[in-house]
Amino acid sequence: MKFKGTISLLLLFLGLGAYVYFGEYKGKDARQQQADAKKKAITIDSKDITEISLVFPDHTITGVKKGEKQWEITSPPGIDPDQDEWELLAGNVPRIEREDTVTSQATDLAGFGLKDPPLRVIAKTKDGKSVEILFGAENPRKIYNYAKLADSNEVFLSPSSWLRIFQKTVNDLRNKKVLDFESDDIDSVTIAAGKDETQFQKSGTDWVIKKPTESKADGSEISTFISSIKFSRASGFADEKIDLKAAGLDMPAFKMTLHDAKANTNRELLIGKSPEKDKYYAKDGSRPAIMIIEKEIPEKAKRPLFDWRDKSITASPIDRDKTDQIEIHRGTETLAVKKDGSDWKSSDGKKLQADKILGFYNAMEFDRVKEIIDSPKALATYGLDKPKLEVVFKQGSNEVKRLSFGSDIKNPEGIYVKSSDAPSVKAVSKDVYDRFNVKMEDLVEAPPPATPPKQ
Repeated sequence: MKFKGTISLLLLFLGLGAYVYFGEYKGKDARQQQADAKKKAITIDSKDITEISLVFPDHTITGVKKGEKQWEITSPPGIDPDQDEWELLAGNVPRIEREDTVTSQATDLAGFGLKDPPLRVIAKTKDGKSVEILFGAENPRKIYNYAKLADSNEVFLSPSSWLRIFQKTVNDLRNKKVLDFESDDIDSVTIAAGKDETQFQKSGTDWVIKKPTESKADGSEISTFISSIKFSRASGFADEKIDLKAAGLDMPAFKMTLHDAKANTNRELLIGKSPEKDKYYAKDGSRPAIMIIEKEIPEKAKRPLFDWRDKSITASPIDRDKTDQIEIHRGTETLAVKKDGSDWKSSDGKKLQADKILGFYNAMEFDRVKEIIDSPKALATYGLDKPKLEVVFKQGSNEVKRLSFGSDIKNPEGIYVKSSDAPSVKAVSKDVYDRFNVKMEDLVEAPPPATPPKQ
């Protein structure tokens, strides 16, 4: 009997749990969905919208969907659309919210600002249906607008944010991308300024300068430049009276050509005159619109060649794992250190400070030069025929890299240096020299403090 009683209680408990789950939790979800549905002013699926019109008292902006996510501005005609903005508009139409009903049988629309509304939003669907919502004046609390559907006499309140969302200008909805491409698809960049031309070519994951001279480029500078173009947006558009000649785009100050390897085509950006301080006329070579852009891209384009170059001290990075000895030659004096397991030691076996040795490598890898002389004169010109300091990185008896420091210079302030892996002479700050100009006592690790005797 006790067993049967237990089963009965268990069944009662399960039944109660099911009631609570389906009646409360599931029921709560259903009630919430019903409440959300009641707050929707328009019942429509954004995927079915094929046309949107924003009707203002003095003009109309209309966009027609031509593909899955491709829109065309038909009113006013001849304007390139911002596809993302039109997709966002379509997505927002079904989300327009309604609050309390003000009246179910409106007879005086003028009192609600709905006789000549500041905005009507019309959406057409692929099955030929059309929905239209009118936004009127603000209510006394200034947090709602009066609104109504075109085919209904009911006036309701809609949060004022929805009117603001759809109060778009033509400029808001037109394509403001300076140039349309994907950064990873660009494999060459050319900047032409009159007859002068600077060209960069991608080589694997690196960039090289091809014109006006061949040298390694600063890859991060090139990538940043490409990104600045990709993410740049027009701050405005030229007046209709401004033609290519007036904008200085018939003979542009700069012409930037980005080769799109994936599409096998060139993306061209033209930079013209400056209509006002820190702004420039610009044009995508494939589009008719004359844009106004900020100064970032033109300012970067006019930088000297040195800014685009790889400014590493050595032509190639030093492999830390393939060097186990370092020699510092200063006149007739030689300081030699050697790797012993994970430690570095002096020739007499004293352990050296790891951070000091690491500083040698860091200087080679991370410090940047101030000047590059590609076709140097005689080494004596730079004090490099008899260097004041030479640093040699070795693996066993084989020399891996040699760094020679010559005479001081005043402009730019620093010291001449030459790496064994390149013919060029470079200038670095004196701080780089100072990090190598050390004595053994500067490197030796201090002995641990003596343990005090036990009392």
